[in-house]
Amino acid sequence: MPRFLSFRSRRRRVDQPMTVVEHLEELRRRLIVSLVALSVGVVGAFIAQKPEFAVVKRPLAGLTRTHPNLQLVTFSPTEPFMTVLKVSFYVGLLVAIPVILWEFWSFIMPALHENESRTVLPYVALTTGLFLFGVVFGYFLVLPVGITWLINFGGTLFQQELRASDYISFFVLFLLAFGIVFEMPVVLITLAALRVVNSRTLRQKRRWAILINAVVAAAATPSQDPFSMILMMIPLLILYELTILLIQGMERRRERRISRADAGLTG
Repeated sequence: MPRFLSFRSRRRRVDQPMTVVEHLEELRRRLIVSLVALSVGVVGAFIAQKPEFAVVKRPLAGLTRTHPNLQLVTFSPTEPFMTVLKVSFYVGLLVAIPVILWEFWSFIMPALHENESRTVLPYVALTTGLFLFGVVFGYFLVLPVGITWLINFGGTLFQQELRASDYISFFVLFLLAFGIVFEMPVVLITLAALRVVNSRTLRQKRRWAILINAVVAAAATPSQDPFSMILMMIPLLILYELTILLIQGMERRRERRISRADAGLTG
């Protein structure tokens, strides 16, 4: 049986692969845990809605001097509730991400490493850290630039009012794009663990990587302004170079393990 189809549970013997039914049962259990974590996060976020909206509206604070009438408005009786619910869902998802990623990697990791119990935590920490770093980077450094550029683009031609639901959707998509794109190192490290790519290939394809990062930055920024694209592309290139170094370290450790194993066999 191919390795990626022979996941092993920690409760079973190492040499005893799980059946399809056991795979589905484990997947169901992990989905339930993730949904419970998400539900708890959403309820907590709905209760603490005031500080969340203060965070959501913060990027607009610098525009009130040039656009004193700029504010979030709603146009139906149900829109305030639905907008608060939407924000609560996204905040709850952000809070539940460590649990969701733990369940995801705990299910996937046996296909990548035999010693999955030691490798789940680093992958969860790396995935969560990079996602949060992307969200924070986008929120503090890029989002204010993008919103300012878009709102000032019309100059004095328009009387600006922002529909609350539309602004929330733009806000969330903007930060979600940064969080997802900053997961690029995890994707490359996973491919390296599967021996699909290596550090030498990544160095040789650096020019293509720059082009792909530019395309991703252009496609992933909802504001589509050149400043946001550049601010997303720069950290992606830095992360690409750091990922090559991490993969080099993985390759060296793998070679040392192989050398020790060969030495043990010859001894």
